[in-house]
Formats: sequence, structure tokens, C-alpha cells
Amino acid sequence: MNNPKKLILRIAATTSIILIILVVVFIITIKKNDITESDKKTSDYQPTIVKTVTTTPEFKQGKEIFIADCNVCHKRRGAIGNEYIKLTIENIGINYFKLFLTKQDSLVNSKDIYALKLKEEFNNMGNSHNFNYSENELNLLIEYLK
Repeated sequence: MNNPKKLILRIAATTSIILIILVVVFIITIKKNDITESDKKTSDYQPTIVKTVTTTPEFKQGKEIFIADCNVCHKRRGAIGNEYIKLTIENIGINYFKLFLTKQDSLVNSKDIYALKLKEEFNNMGNSHNFNYSENELNLLIEYLK
């Protein structure tokens, strides 16, 4: 310890060894976690998606009809906000859907398979769709439901 050069060399050697150990630990950590520069740019990037909802006057009028007539039953059954009604319209067509809204009792009484299936899916509710809608009101309601 009398020689300051030896002391400086020991400190430099110890510091170098510690630095090498830290670099090795860092590299092992990166490899173990499979982190690369390209991963950060591609797979970790999650774009923010903002859904803009534009409403037309027809949509708003259809929503008013739904709230006034349909919301009581269908809100309880979770039919609001899901794709079920949209899929129903796509599967059976708009004309049948209009018939289902206005003449459900007739469809059920005639043993219409699809009407019976829908009634069963909604626990065979006592309520039926037998609304006295005009063609315009039906189109407004469907505009809202789609």
C-alpha cells in the first residue's frame, strides 16, 4: 500500500471486474427476457383506437322508439349493446325482422321455427312483439339496431 501506482491499479482492476460483471448480468437479463430493439418497435406497440360514433337523425329517432317500447324487456335480458340483434337482422333479413316485431304471435302460433327459437332463447317470455309500427318507424328502429 506504500506504492500509489499499485493502489490505483488495484482500484482500476476491481472497477473493471465489477463493470464486466454488470455488463454480463445485463446481457443475460436481456436474453432471458427476449428483449430486442425491434421488439420494442413492433410487438410492444399498441395503437390507440378511437371509435367515433356518428349518429344520424334516423338513428336518434330509432333510439327513441327503442327506449319507449323495447328497453323495458331487452335491457333486463342484456340485449342492448351486443351483436345479437345485428346478427339476427343479418341472418333472417330485414323483412322477416319487421314481421317478427309486428306479428310475433302469428309467427309463434304458426310454429315458425325461427320465432320459436328466439322466444326460447329469451326464456319464452310472456311478452310478444306485436307493435303497430308504420313502415317508417320500423326502418328507424332497424337503423338504430344496426
